[in-house]
Amino acid sequence: MQVHKTVESLKKSISALREKNLTIGFVPTMGALHEGHISLVKLAKMKSDAVVVSIFVNPTQFNNPDDLENYPIALNDDIKLLEKEASDILFCPDVSEMYPEGMLTKKYPLNGLDKGLEGGKRPGHFDGVCTVVHQLFTSVTPDKAFFGEKDFQQLAIIKHLVKELNLNIEINSCPTIRDADGLAKSSRNKLLSPSEREKAPLIYKSLMKAKALFAEIDINELKNIVKNEIESCEEMTLDYVEIVNPETLKSVEKSDVLEKAHILIAAYLGNVRLIDNLPLND
Repeated sequence: MQVHKTVESLKKSISALREKNLTIGFVPTMGALHEGHISLVKLAKMKSDAVVVSIFVNPTQFNNPDDLENYPIALNDDIKLLEKEASDILFCPDVSEMYPEGMLTKKYPLNGLDKGLEGGKRPGHFDGVCTVVHQLFTSVTPDKAFFGEKDFQQLAIIKHLVKELNLNIEINSCPTIRDADGLAKSSRNKLLSPSEREKAPLIYKSLMKAKALFAEIDINELKNIVKNEIESCEEMTLDYVEIVNPETLKSVEKSDVLEKAHILIAAYLGNVRLIDNLPLND
């Protein structure tokens, strides 16, 4: 596996792949890789001739400095995992490489997809996400890119961004990978204490309860049930629970099994913020 730290050296390797007429699959990550990331790499290998993975903890998408400071970093372990999966190229730039003119973000027309949910709780988050993803797309020039459904709002925004900028990149969405007890795989899970880790599956349990009841009760009552379920755990604090149309991300006002609906949740377990989501009527 080739490892590149500069855009210049990365582009030389990309050019060599292009000369061989190979299709390029791209998996952007922030490192601290887990089975969820590896599932993206595996899918990219199935659907592409060559796979590029990036590891970059993007400071402009963190509105909380403590969250950035505490974000887990395990580059040596990540490299071993990627070598095991026979990834072709790893791009792991530093901040000055990605932001040579300072940490400035761009505003992109997102059609309101960045309002509410994560965008409402983390001001500027998606400006940072879109800025760095656009830069990575420009550097890697992939044919296909792979994103997990756990970051559901981000996935919808990236799909829109590609259309808005007329980028010839196929966005592939990949199902959330979970532990046996239902907890969605996340790099932040490493920050949970053993006691907190035992309680964390309550998030998934509350989503499954909402899914089972969706056709029977109204939306507000359903959200209250999830809220009460989460707050039954003293160490857990609900940040938000919303039920939205999965394409527009606009709130769904009433339960209707004929209309698509998706439930998204964010909660703090101690100091660790966890997110998850489920389709309610798939």
